[in-house]
Amino acid sequence: MSIQDTVTRHLVETDYKALSTETVEACKKQTLDMLGVMIAGSTCSISNEMNGLVNMIKDWGGKKESTILAFGGQVPAPNAALVNGTFCVRRDFDDTNLMYGGGHASRAIIPTAFAMAERQKNVTGKEFITAIALGHDLECRIAASAGRGMSQWYMIQNFFGSAATAGKILKVDEKKMGYTLCFAFHQMCGASTGGSAGLGSLKGLSNGFCCKTGILSALFADNGFAVDWDILDPKSRTNFYERFFNGPYTPLILTSGLGKTFVGAKASQKEFPCCHGQHMTLKATLGLLKEHKVKPDDIAEVVFHLNLGDYFLLADPTEKKQNPQNIIEAQFSLCWGVASAIVYGDVGIRNFTEEALQDKRIRELAKKVFGKPEVELRGTAGLMPVTVEIKLKNGKVYSRQADQLFGTPENPMSLDDIAAKFKYCCQYSVKPIPEENQNRVIQIVKDLEKIKDVGQIVRLLG
Repeated sequence: MSIQDTVTRHLVETDYKALSTETVEACKKQTLDMLGVMIAGSTCSISNEMNGLVNMIKDWGGKKESTILAFGGQVPAPNAALVNGTFCVRRDFDDTNLMYGGGHASRAIIPTAFAMAERQKNVTGKEFITAIALGHDLECRIAASAGRGMSQWYMIQNFFGSAATAGKILKVDEKKMGYTLCFAFHQMCGASTGGSAGLGSLKGLSNGFCCKTGILSALFADNGFAVDWDILDPKSRTNFYERFFNGPYTPLILTSGLGKTFVGAKASQKEFPCCHGQHMTLKATLGLLKEHKVKPDDIAEVVFHLNLGDYFLLADPTEKKQNPQNIIEAQFSLCWGVASAIVYGDVGIRNFTEEALQDKRIRELAKKVFGKPEVELRGTAGLMPVTVEIKLKNGKVYSRQADQLFGTPENPMSLDDIAAKFKYCCQYSVKPIPEENQNRVIQIVKDLEKIKDVGQIVRLLG
């Protein structure tokens, strides 16, 4: 049996009974977490693009299948996935699988799953959880099996996860699941831009495209489109890895423990709404503020010491990182993150808003914040230790190291923690979400495996 056949059979035949308690609980966390993140994303615009996107999609019209979160209204499932998938990334508050490929899996899985569940109607909580677990697992395995080559492309593995999730909810057979993955491959692209490209309006759209593609791919397969293409064949020059990375991959990672180990359960939820690489530095900074009651006017300079990868992503070039031009650039600037943490005394969504970008106190302090790369620092991306030094005008120097984050598998958020984050995110909805609806959604997700129709969840938030 080929690798692709092994993978597709696993996707089609695996049911809820195969999932461990840990995996089920992880899926609940991912579901509630992404719902909140999507709602908060509804108001994260650089030039009112989110309103423009929703207006455009609603103007197209079409069959009322799936709900647009926060704004409300129903549109065809692929279009709802496009909008909600874009929302899911804008605040940079979505989870990260730091242990397996370093990608953001849930951002593609949850918007796709809800759009398809509403379209299909009466999708149970157990079916929904199973589809999430399988899609997340496939994404992470694809990323990990590509090794370092995956860094050239921005979350391209999410196309596969979205497609697998959509196909599972649609209940396609093994052959059609294979077609679904092929069609997703045929539509994908994801050139990495990061936070330094200055292309702020692209933020989130790549994920919206991914979610829409996943659904379209499953629908193509279910409506008679077929293709004879083994995109995971390691001997083929047209396999996924050759096409995008021009090199081999590790097939064993795709199949080892398949059906027994669901690596999506190891996702890390975010405490702060910005690139995960910022979090260690922000933790150390907040610790210093709490311990020494530092005031912005007392500071002469702030220096943070971090690994090379995070330095080049988040602290270089210094002049640009000290002067972000939009919300997205601020999310990828440690100079901004640290300065705003010191000025506001905490880190939340308000640190990365248009209002914050106009705050002269933060802008002046950011000019005093510098990163220093440390070549000897090694570890898992986003989890490497960081040291922050705050130098005062009176000559005193305060220093603190952070080496553990809240929300990781080693220091996990509880479902109640995520419920609090969800309610916090709802404060940033483009339209008010009644507290009664928020509480109802939290309770439904806590009992997700008992629910007969998961579509009711997004209808409470639209």
